[in-house]
Amino acid sequence: MPLPDFTLPRAFSALASRLPEAPAALAFASTLNIARRIGKLPGDWDFLEGRTVRLEIEDLAAGISFTFSAGRFRAVSGPAEVRFAARAADYLKIALREEDPDTLFFQRRLKIEGDTELGLNLKNHLDALELPLFLRRFGLS
Repeated sequence: MPLPDFTLPRAFSALASRLPEAPAALAFASTLNIARRIGKLPGDWDFLEGRTVRLEIEDLAAGISFTFSAGRFRAVSGPAEVRFAARAADYLKIALREEDPDTLFFQRRLKIEGDTELGLNLKNHLDALELPLFLRRFGLS
């Protein structure tokens, strides 16, 4: 069953705007490092070495920034070289392979700003990843 199109309620963005970004960014970077260590995030990520990426969830009015340094993903703050922005539903649809990032980009539902070459390289790396088994088992593919 496809994920419905939705926008998170404004109360969520009111709450998210009051929370510090660092814990979410650290959790995200840690998750990427664990996935990489157990082989779920294969490939060469050196193209991200020292480069800063920002992911923003528009309907939360919040986001996180990360980099890849010395073989590890790390949470960072400060300006990003490339910024992705979309609603939570659109990020989930990309992750579940229900929507293609290129389609969302051309529909202006996924925004890529800054170093677009870096952004496209990251998008292509993520597109090449196999959907996790637990998502396929529950019919979320």
